[in-house]
Amino acid sequence: MSVRRSRGSRRRTNRGNVSTPKTSHTKKQTTRAQALKKVEKIYSEPRYEDFIKKLGKAAKDPKVKAVLLGGLIDGRKTDDIIKNTTIMRMSKNLTPIQQEIDLESSLKWIGRHPENVPLILRGGTLDQKNFGGVPIVTSYGSYIVDGHHRWSQVYMINPEARLESINLQIEDPKAALRESQIAIAALSGKVPTSRIQPSKNIYTMNPKQIRVLTPKYLSPQFYEAFYKTYPRRYKTPADVEDHIYRNIMKMRLQNPPQTDIDRSLMPQYSAVGVTRGTYALQRGRVNIKPPYSKPRKTRKQ
Repeated sequence: MSVRRSRGSRRRTNRGNVSTPKTSHTKKQTTRAQALKKVEKIYSEPRYEDFIKKLGKAAKDPKVKAVLLGGLIDGRKTDDIIKNTTIMRMSKNLTPIQQEIDLESSLKWIGRHPENVPLILRGGTLDQKNFGGVPIVTSYGSYIVDGHHRWSQVYMINPEARLESINLQIEDPKAALRESQIAIAALSGKVPTSRIQPSKNIYTMNPKQIRVLTPKYLSPQFYEAFYKTYPRRYKTPADVEDHIYRNIMKMRLQNPPQTDIDRSLMPQYSAVGVTRGTYALQRGRVNIKPPYSKPRKTRKQ
């Protein structure tokens, strides 16, 4: 009479040794180790473009995502904290990180919705309420991390108008991009990128083309906002267009891009919410610096 073995019983190998099935605990340890190794490899990627590609792919894995969000459980609760504060800076004192500022993206929206124009012309301060509730993000008091075209539209009207931003205490602009992207990946499980049409980049365009294209983005209401704010200074469309052109030339000369990184690879805090993303960095939730995991205690023999 044969005896039927239960599923949980031990089985013998051909050599007669007793083997036990792997436990789920062992499997979790192996997967966690693989996730940690993957994160370390991604963080060490020298090229920003490759870093973005690998981070976006890996962040889809829940176990990798858990490592990215493990800043408070890695054994050091303060090492990953990125302090940030709200600051105000003249637009002329801010600098783009991305290599291109698109003329159409800068002027088309405000050209059709000129409500902010009088405030900008008078050198006022614009905060997130002036931009649909979405704050601009900067680093080290000068570099634009997220919000390049909100900055450029203000600059083109008045470089001395002030912008409020959430400012990350990160000195290196490329590091600010990387750590922002890690925060976005940790919270969303992805790294959003944009498909950008060939741009009308004000830094590389022929100046004559800038003059030709600028009026196409401006409505009669835009011109009227200039006339009403300073009637002695602005009396004709040419007065307004010359004013914008001079500020664009000033931007090209005094506020050049700090990197050669394409705008399609810039951090998109809107994917998680600007306040949520920067707060996660400030709390130290985002696992940026080693150790990326709390060392396991060894059992006493």
